[in-house]
Amino acid sequence: MTVKKDSLNSEEKKMATKRKKKQISINEKTIRLLSSAVLAIILWLFINGNSNDIVPQDINAIPVTFTNMETLQEKHLVLEDNRNYYVNLRVQGTDRSLQEINTNEITAEVDMKDIDKKGEYNPEIVIKGLSNSVILKEVNPSTLHLVVDNVIESEKNVEVITQGKPGNDNAVISATSTEKVQVTGAEDRIAAIDKIAVTANVNGLTEDTSRMLEVTPYDKDGNIVSGVECEPDVVRVNIEVGKTKTVNITPPATTGDPQSGYKVTSVTVDPTQKMVGAKQEVLDTIQNIQIDPVDVSGANKAVTKEVTLKLPDGASFLDNGNKATVTVNIEPIIEKSFTISSIETRNVGQGLTAAKVKDSSVVVKLSGTATELNKLTADNIKAFVDLNGLGKGDQEVAIQISLPSDQIKSITPARTTVTIE
Repeated sequence: MTVKKDSLNSEEKKMATKRKKKQISINEKTIRLLSSAVLAIILWLFINGNSNDIVPQDINAIPVTFTNMETLQEKHLVLEDNRNYYVNLRVQGTDRSLQEINTNEITAEVDMKDIDKKGEYNPEIVIKGLSNSVILKEVNPSTLHLVVDNVIESEKNVEVITQGKPGNDNAVISATSTEKVQVTGAEDRIAAIDKIAVTANVNGLTEDTSRMLEVTPYDKDGNIVSGVECEPDVVRVNIEVGKTKTVNITPPATTGDPQSGYKVTSVTVDPTQKMVGAKQEVLDTIQNIQIDPVDVSGANKAVTKEVTLKLPDGASFLDNGNKATVTVNIEPIIEKSFTISSIETRNVGQGLTAAKVKDSSVVVKLSGTATELNKLTADNIKAFVDLNGLGKGDQEVAIQISLPSDQIKSITPARTTVTIE
């Protein structure tokens, strides 16, 4: 019995030792796991800072990049305002994660592939390149307002603008380019172009010259129109210098007759003078500027006509082009009567006197336009009798009026008696 008891005690001791070792193994494993977790937390905090310290940060002026712009070109479309766009960002993260942001890796993109016709669009701005450890809170603006227009082409002449004063008392008498410029761009931009021009500095210029100058598109207010392409962008300009003088424009004659009962009262031209430039030998031959006759056949009101003025070869107009406006004034013919209170005697023979005129007054009826007749009064119309070659006695003579015969419709009385002594 004693042996058996000792054997049991020995087994119990072995079992207790195993349990103790197993318990030690579990404790060690738990300690190791806890240690690993603590080390991981310490490492994360080392990398990202305090996990509870989330702070905001602004990132400003990120340029916007347009992607798939080639699809717009393929559809003959273009952005009307081709300027640079920028966005501002607000992000959140730990101090360390914010410090590690590389703004050069951040992009703001707008995809143009779905735009297929002219109009206004508000595409979303997509932000890329931010780390996953950073939270994107705000994009300002979040969309862009874009106006898309059709691409068109237009051919334009080139206007030459000169600056400065030539030398030797010369003037620029001609500055021209024979080249045409093909302008490509948004439809609205092309429509805004008033002229394609080059600027030539002629200060001190003493002889004719030729230059290559860059073209610039301008609107009607003189502002440069941007966003268009000019081909070619440089053109050849020919500049001539010479002398100048002011030349009168002669109003033209008229051809044909106005409607019956109407009359041409005046012909005017505007402007009345033009500044002309040419080499001296050509300038000396120009005394005035003639205009071809204006046809007024059948007209019953003013005839206004824009005419092209002509100069000899080698001469040119230097002020506002080669146009003038001719106005032929046409008015209806009316009648108006005037009472002349006295009758003059003229050409009385030598040694004779006109002792008596039977009629002391005369009524004259005139025809003409209102403009012509309104200029007349009874005081400036003279009635008279011509006594040339008449002797003594009572002489019956015709009463005459000091106006053109085509204006006089009637004279009452037509004749009077003059007593000559």
